[in-house]
Amino acid sequence: MLMVNFAWAVLFLIPSSHRWVDEGFRALATIGWEDIAGRSLLVWLVGSTLLATALFTWAIYKNRATRSDQKPNLALDGTLLLAWWITVLLFVAYGFMLGMGG
Repeated sequence: MLMVNFAWAVLFLIPSSHRWVDEGFRALATIGWEDIAGRSLLVWLVGSTLLATALFTWAIYKNRATRSDQKPNLALDGTLLLAWWITVLLFVAYGFMLGMGG
């Protein structure tokens, strides 16, 4: 889920791919689906972030209950989740700065 979220973030950050996204939304606007696509994207980003956080929390809880010889390594998952949360917070800060006229 988080890799898909990072892919969406890259699509919106790189100027050439952002043009493709804009063209796609313009095409959807001609048939009246732009709002539906935009809302679906927002629901996906928020929902998948919260679900990934919940699943990681559950994995940590489950990891504490297992024997030491059967514990999976959660370092990569934790790093990826932390990187995604930092990315989300940076996007929120950037949006806030744009809204404040800064």
